Amino acid sequence: MKALKVNPIVLIIINIIAPSMYIFLSGRYLQIFLLAFAASLLTLMGRYKRVIALFVGYFFMIGVYTVTFRSPDLKYIGLFFIVLAQSVPCISLAALLISKYNSAQLLSALETMRIPRVLVVAVTITIKYIPTFRREFSYILESMRLRGIKFSWKRPVKSFQYFIVPQLFRCAALAEEVTAAGLVKGIDAPMRRTSFYEEKITVTDYFVLLVFVIGLVGGFVWQKM
Repeated sequence: MKALKVNPIVLIIINIIAPSMYIFLSGRYLQIFLLAFAASLLTLMGRYKRVIALFVGYFFMIGVYTVTFRSPDLKYIGLFFIVLAQSVPCISLAALLISKYNSAQLLSALETMRIPRVLVVAVTITIKYIPTFRREFSYILESMRLRGIKFSWKRPVKSFQYFIVPQLFRCAALAEEVTAAGLVKGIDAPMRRTSFYEEKITVTDYFVLLVFVIGLVGGFVWQKM
């Protein structure tokens, strides 16, 4: 079976709309719908390991919530985990933007929309910086290990300084590198860029959005019944 190809714009739209729907819809309905929707979409896209990770992460957090919410002392921990559980489907879909699509694909898709170039570049850099941040974080941990520095909960502020200060310096350096790379690639050119990737909205993308909208509308109907 051929894996489904979804335009990254569709995933961005879903991740913008879905979290805000918790204001208007029943949390339980929306939670179940988003879980089923994300699992189905990931399965059709051939991301079977992510489907397993989705369910494992979700039910683990629900389990922690069920155990801790009954205790008056741990009640707030349970509330924290139930909020995380509600975010798991959106996080799973957002993770595809990082792992499945490269910067050129994201730029090509975003440029099909009538939004300012500055916003297009900012969104692309923000999405693609997450794996860079994770890599830099592993370098910091390795440096701490070589210097015999360990994280201690007895001194959390001091320990976090070992993470934050190097990361801030690396962010400044990486910002200059990304800016230089973008200028070399003509990111500031006034005309529309050509791209090897033509990320256009297809019938499949409209169908995915239609299913998503129908699910949200069903939530409003379900609340009134």
